[in-house]
Amino acid sequence: MSHVYENRTYLELEITGNSRSVDIWLGDDGGNLVQRERGVLRTSLLPGDYVVEFGLGTGCHPIRLYQDSRYTQSELQAGPTCERPVFNVD
Repeated sequence: MSHVYENRTYLELEITGNSRSVDIWLGDDGGNLVQRERGVLRTSLLPGDYVVEFGLGTGCHPIRLYQDSRYTQSELQAGPTCERPVFNVD
């Protein structure tokens, strides 16, 4: 369930891997690592665009987070891929 902190709404995101040993890497659209978990990733984030990889170098999958969301590795990998965002140092 989403929650408000300092007048900003944070949304719940859950991603379940195909096994408890899969690494789940979550990044933002600016190329920054947001979180890494093994097996299941649960987090609260601001609405926006994110990418997920199931092991580094395995291909990125986009996530548009605009409501509380749950995904599985299988459904994300069956969908579109995207380029890994490049970290901008400006």
